[in-house]
Amino acid sequence: MSDNFDYIIVGAGAAGCLLANRLSVDSKNSVLLLEAGGTDWNPLIRMPLVAGLLYFTPSLNWGYSTAPQKGLQDRRIKWPRGKVLGGSTAINGMMYMRGQSQDYDDWRQAGLDGWSYDDVLPFFKSFEKNANHKADDKYHGREGELHTEKAKAEHPLYNAWLECARAAGHIENDDFNGEKQEGVGAYDFNIKNGNRVSASAAFLDPVRGRKNLKVVTRAQARRLTFTNGVCTGLECQEGDQTKIYSAKREVILACGAVNSPQLLQLSGIGDGTALQKFDIPIVVDRPAVGQNLQDHIGVYLQHKCLEPITLFGLMRPDRAIFAGLQQMLFGTGPAAAVPLEVGGFLKTRSELYRPDVHVTFVPGLSLATTQAGQMQHGFLTNVYQLRPKSKGSVTLISSNPLHKPCIDPKYLSDPDDIACLRDGVRLIRNIAEQAPLEPYRGDELSPGVDAVSDDQINDWIRGSVDTIFHPVGTCRMGSDESAVLDEQLRVRGVKNLRVIDASAMPNIPSGNTSVPTMMIAEKGAAMIQKNRYQKT
Repeated sequence: MSDNFDYIIVGAGAAGCLLANRLSVDSKNSVLLLEAGGTDWNPLIRMPLVAGLLYFTPSLNWGYSTAPQKGLQDRRIKWPRGKVLGGSTAINGMMYMRGQSQDYDDWRQAGLDGWSYDDVLPFFKSFEKNANHKADDKYHGREGELHTEKAKAEHPLYNAWLECARAAGHIENDDFNGEKQEGVGAYDFNIKNGNRVSASAAFLDPVRGRKNLKVVTRAQARRLTFTNGVCTGLECQEGDQTKIYSAKREVILACGAVNSPQLLQLSGIGDGTALQKFDIPIVVDRPAVGQNLQDHIGVYLQHKCLEPITLFGLMRPDRAIFAGLQQMLFGTGPAAAVPLEVGGFLKTRSELYRPDVHVTFVPGLSLATTQAGQMQHGFLTNVYQLRPKSKGSVTLISSNPLHKPCIDPKYLSDPDDIACLRDGVRLIRNIAEQAPLEPYRGDELSPGVDAVSDDQINDWIRGSVDTIFHPVGTCRMGSDESAVLDEQLRVRGVKNLRVIDASAMPNIPSGNTSVPTMMIAEKGAAMIQKNRYQKT
């Protein structure tokens, strides 16, 4: 191939890998997929248990941190984002979650034609390969590429926690991606034969032999190129060489909630006043670029465990090595699963019409707690708010593409957010205090029995809350002219340029974000293909 392609996709994550697959199906299309990171050769990527460690592996990670957060006692929060083929799906917790049907109906009610739940459900189903649900299940697909299976949840603490949740009055739910989300049960994961199924493994690996698809790794995008308001390609850095790639039809940004708005701003699409400070020529004055940043944040309620049956047992080197070999050779054992297999979506107040928190149980203590020296058996329950109201931004600090942007989520800037988390803490305390966990439950390590009043719980939340790694919204899709994208995911004010990734979401879904991002890519690919053949 030359350096001239029909379609250029920037970013090989949840969206980019799927887009490369779909757009290269037609042999008439030449497709270039660019990834700033390297290949996904590291065997630890495929080992589910070590997902938490991969968040902080420099070779796989952009290594972002937020600006000091006023609402979090001026703490900077580390923001791991995948920098490797597969993007963040190569380092995440592999949980298959779509959110609530109302999330997408809200998008439609805000004026986005074609984005209601009924509209997007076929796109969710089209790439799903569900190993558990029946072929005639109206909510699930079985013919797609993304292998999805229900966790076995065999650890005795999982069963004890679920019994506690039922004792506390919460209903069971066998399918969080089915008719309703509310309830407790075991989660679905993108794991097959004990191995992670990343976006690269699902969508890219099977089509790498296509002659019309070129994948280039370690290619750092620097800026988009324009001629008379038409996006014609982009400039990128590959080692010590600067390359210009041309797009005959479209350039598609699939860089995620940080890098997509950053690249738009570097290319002259953003707040004109801010861009002028960095001597960036203005292509489109669009102040909404980089705004509307949303993320999930949560806290851990942690207890000592009275029985030596938790993940702490794997801290012994011989056991850790055996577990690793068992996973690599046979796809079995504790390293073949993510240790957050059960939980649920619950209401913090009975009068709510849908769940407002996501709760997950882990038969071990948090990585941060272990690193702090509390080397003991324990378990935790995590809770995070599903639809936070606080919104922040991603903005440039210079015109240098290698300089990390300023990430300011403005966590807990809306008072309703900390109130929801505080209610969530009391909710999971109530679950943990039920009788089925009594044989295992030791002292409460965090927040601790002294944290009782609203102010005490608030202080603990502000000092310990952390990201759940779900940033979205910074290139908002909307029906209003101020939105960055229209309902076809096209960048307003220019031609032949789209953003198809989590940054396009107008509001954060009620759950994990990788699968909704894939849905956006599936729908976006269909839009692009329809547009091409309408023009032909």
